Amino acid sequence: MVLQHPAELRQALERGFRPRSEWRLGLEYEQFVTDPAGLPWPYRGAHGVGAMLERLRQRSGWEALMEGPHLLGLKAADGRSLSLEPGAQIEFGSTPCVDLAALAAEVAQYMGHLDALEQEFDCRFVTLGAHPTSAPDEIERIPKQRYDILEPYLRDAGELGLWMMKATAGVQVNFDHADEADAMLKLRTVFALAPVFNALFANSSVKAGQLSGYASWRGHVWTRTDDARCGIVPSLSRDGSTFDDYIQWVLDLPMLYVYRDGAQVDMRGRSFRQFFESGEATRDDWEQHLSTPFPEVRFRPQLELRCADTQCPLLALALAALVQGVFYDQTSLQKAWELTADWSHEERLQCWHAAHRDGLAGVLPERHRGRGRTQLKDLAAELIGLARLSPADAVFLEPLHEMLAAGRSEGELSAELFAGEWQGDITRLIDFARCTVVSADSSGS
Repeated sequence: MVLQHPAELRQALERGFRPRSEWRLGLEYEQFVTDPAGLPWPYRGAHGVGAMLERLRQRSGWEALMEGPHLLGLKAADGRSLSLEPGAQIEFGSTPCVDLAALAAEVAQYMGHLDALEQEFDCRFVTLGAHPTSAPDEIERIPKQRYDILEPYLRDAGELGLWMMKATAGVQVNFDHADEADAMLKLRTVFALAPVFNALFANSSVKAGQLSGYASWRGHVWTRTDDARCGIVPSLSRDGSTFDDYIQWVLDLPMLYVYRDGAQVDMRGRSFRQFFESGEATRDDWEQHLSTPFPEVRFRPQLELRCADTQCPLLALALAALVQGVFYDQTSLQKAWELTADWSHEERLQCWHAAHRDGLAGVLPERHRGRGRTQLKDLAAELIGLARLSPADAVFLEPLHEMLAAGRSEGELSAELFAGEWQGDITRLIDFARCTVVSADSSGS
């Protein structure tokens, strides 16, 4: 159906409204697939990632998601999914879960599948934010049509766009909103606290076999991928921002592609605003275009927090618990916004870059030091302290409390070990970052 009025653009965001009683949490959770030495596992071949998906399809009964002759994902009847990122990173998508225990159960079952595949294929599923041994040109791209357009676009848009595609991995939390005011407060609060989330969940100190110089190389990569559609958006992180601000920002983003009669059509060189004003744009085109911005948080139409490097399962669930404890309690949400509400955009960017480089040791902007605050770990402690959870759910925050007690993110810790005790041994890093099955004790039950 052709879009005929600007009001129709809002409907794609308003579809995300949920009454509080129906609020849920979802996780999108990525891992690299490597051999025991950390080298990239190919998609193709009798023992490739495609063959792994086929074996998992046979074991699970999940539906195959094909593109031509290529198996590129799986879908369960209840909505759980497996998909592949451009460099054959594997991504688990949970259902919208009613509570953290249900989410942990889905993650535990997924970890069980990965454990079986590791034993059968002698591979490794690695929870690091950057590929431990290989640069993008050393990693095979999966045969997915959309990447025929996205790869050359990103090659031109920023110096590290191909790193983002093929050599990084993240974990995202999807969460609900009640109405426009609630949605926008949550959106700008994530933007405001992006440096804190980056610092807490920094986990990519090594890239392509050497120290990256960053606690979160993945976070840094996003700052050099595409300035137009990534990062912290000034118009959306200011107090009073609205759906209209979000729509205006997305309208002006360069297009990538649309689908016509099942075929992908290259739309590079036009903004969606130009396409909309031409009278050619459909609702499906707008929905597709809404999936192409990659800021630190976006609407899909639920909110998707995108600030974190991928983590071990317990820390991935800790991220979900932090989101629930802060963003699903109105008082905590307001206080979280107020933690950095008076920061300028420039100060926020300064701290964001410090988070990528130094993790929790990142220094706060000078005028915001004091009252016990000097580093990002101090701000992180305040944020975690705002989380309101039941005793059963609060268990999921324990890994973050342990991290704060140690004073280092996973990225800071692995950088220290890699330069010291491990003496640059990648296999030690792989063992450090292998997925582990979530135990019953960690399920919150």
